[in-house]
Amino acid sequence: MALEPDIIVFRPDRPVIRKVLGDLEAEILELIWARPPGHGTTVREVFEVLYDRRRIAYTTVMNTMARLARKNLLRTEKVDQAYVYYPTFTQEEFVSRFVSRILENLMVGFAGATLRGIEAMSDPQAAARARRVLDEIARRRTAEENA
Repeated sequence: MALEPDIIVFRPDRPVIRKVLGDLEAEILELIWARPPGHGTTVREVFEVLYDRRRIAYTTVMNTMARLARKNLLRTEKVDQAYVYYPTFTQEEFVSRFVSRILENLMVGFAGATLRGIEAMSDPQAAARARRVLDEIARRRTAEENA
């Protein structure tokens, strides 16, 4: 089975990835995603960018990046004395996975209400995207059951 991000919180009032991550976690991931694909980054590199924005401790950045790795959002490689961090998912993959997971949990506990909510959406494009995600969930489930 594919590695999945460890998402346990959902805050619907927050913007984009901050719905499922804290502000610092989201800011760090956004910095890492902004780098060219395949290029890792160290805690020091992230710290130096963040320190100019907010006077933050190096250990706070280090602990937050380690937490992101435990949540399967970053992977690490030890290079000499430093750990180099790489995103486990692109930003688009991450968003797709957290939306799928949230919808799947809604469907398991509230299938009828979720479907009615999708049909009642005022934005037809959003409703179509939600239906596509539900279709993807069904395809994944079928593939897992047949594997």
